[in-house]
Amino acid sequence: MPSDSRRSTRTAVGLLLVALLVTSVAAAGVALAASTAAAQTDGDGNATVRAVHASPGAPAIDVAIDGETVLEGVSYGTVSEYLNVSQGNHSVTVTLSDVGVVVYEDEIDVESGRTYTVAAAGEVTDDLAASVDPTVLVDDASEPADDEAAVRLVHLSPDAPAVDVTVQGTGDVVGENVTYGGASAYTTVPAGDYTLEVRRATASNDGEVLATFDVTVEGGTAYTGFAVGYVDEGNATADAPFDLLVATDRTADSGTGTSDD
Repeated sequence: MPSDSRRSTRTAVGLLLVALLVTSVAAAGVALAASTAAAQTDGDGNATVRAVHASPGAPAIDVAIDGETVLEGVSYGTVSEYLNVSQGNHSVTVTLSDVGVVVYEDEIDVESGRTYTVAAAGEVTDDLAASVDPTVLVDDASEPADDEAAVRLVHLSPDAPAVDVTVQGTGDVVGENVTYGGASAYTTVPAGDYTLEVRRATASNDGEVLATFDVTVEGGTAYTGFAVGYVDEGNATADAPFDLLVATDRTADSGTGTSDD
């Protein structure tokens, strides 16, 4: 399964996170227009968006929309709940949670009728200068059968190579040649318990195993696994070992979904 295409902009700033996330949603509206049929609405003309903090070493932040705090103390490794954002222009303010310093403030324009996951990754230095890749994804999984689950992988590890994901014991491939900032297509698997092997990508999907993760997937549910942190902890710029954040996704049929498990 080749990696899905993505839209990503690179910005040098101090932390950013959800401000970049929401701004990226607005900027990606035209590029993602072709995915409208697969994206979701909440029935009230709103967009639905969740944020993933995958930038090792970035401080926690608070996010306010139109003066109302909607996310508070968002820290590394967090997958937020889906939030409803009405269409139109909104003011977005981002502050450092600990000291209340405003680090971002701007107006953004949100289009209705879409459901997104927006992830910010990259590495932050001691002086908070960052190189962050905001990656916009459409959560377009169809609701699987009662005895099956839909799964995909999003690669947000700053030092990991392109990866394949296989099932230990069977060798079944659930993600193939996923590069940094990219996402695999959704794959349907029987509900149950699995040990997933994240491997260095090869043509035959049998590369070096970088890490293994035990997961349980339930029938009728879609999931995203976000690969985050450093494979080579000896050269890491933050205390963030390689990990897999598993989140429950909205689905195209049910329109329901939650955040991380």
